[in-house]
Formats: sequence, C-alpha cells, structure tokens
Amino acid sequence: MKASAGPVRPCEPRETATIRLIVLKDGGSGAARQTVLETFHRLGTTGEGIEQFRMVALDVPPSADLPRIRKLLEHGEAKGWWHWGEGAVTGAWRATAAA
Repeated sequence: MKASAGPVRPCEPRETATIRLIVLKDGGSGAARQTVLETFHRLGTTGEGIEQFRMVALDVPPSADLPRIRKLLEHGEAKGWWHWGEGAVTGAWRATAAA
C-alpha cells in the first residue's frame, strides 16, 4: 500500500516572478554571471548564479522595475548574451509582455 503525502493543496499566488538565464557571454564564466546578477540587482532583483549550468536565476519582486527588466532581458538575448525563460510568473510580470 502506498503512503499518502497528505492532501494536495493549490499553489499560493506568488508575489515574485522567477526568471532563468543561461549566460552565453564569455562562455557563462563566473565573472559573466556575476555581472548579470549585479546588473539586474540595480533594477530591483535578487538572484543566484549556478556554475554547473552557466545559469542565473532571478527573483523579481513586484517593486522591481519590471518594464526595464523585460527590456534588458530581450536586449541581452538579441545581442547573444543569454537565453532566458520564465519560471514562475506573476500577473504584473505578464503585463510587461503586452507593454
């Protein structure tokens, strides 16, 4: 007989969005990942770099400059600096796509 982990609960609404970047610039070096973190931090995010995957994960609170963050993400991808994708997103973050 299989043990139950308990009742399934719906996910709580999130206040922060999570954005993942695969850093391509300088081969995703530690310095390149740190520069990405510092650049987005100035726009109000927090985050961490993950060396194994040349990746940066950004936590984007609603107080961050969401339109500028999206614009920078799109600009950096067009320049070949990174690929990015949305992890968990919020309504406020989704609204920047339409802007």
